[in-house]
Amino acid sequence: MLDEANAYESSRDYDCCQIIDGAFTVGCAVNEAYCAGREAPPSDAEVEAVAKRLCWNSCKWDGVDSYAAKDEDDAWDYAGEIPGFHEEYIRQAKEMLEIARKAVNE
Repeated sequence: MLDEANAYESSRDYDCCQIIDGAFTVGCAVNEAYCAGREAPPSDAEVEAVAKRLCWNSCKWDGVDSYAAKDEDDAWDYAGEIPGFHEEYIRQAKEMLEIARKAVNE
């Protein structure tokens, strides 16, 4: 993760990517923010986005073709009418994001 953050920082054109007089510069702040973001738990928006995609990609649920929905939001709205569907997709999304974060941080 640190190598990736350093590569990200180095890919940007900052004039101040070093510690000057013991103070962090913009480049260091970018590095720290990047690392903190990678270690942070997924936001509710990230979880919902993954859950919607899982719902959309599930093809069929409750005997209804989800591709008959016009988009992910439409499929998500319909799935919300079926008890437990949102919760199950959210559970799966959290699990997938946790697995992905562990793989990236190892």
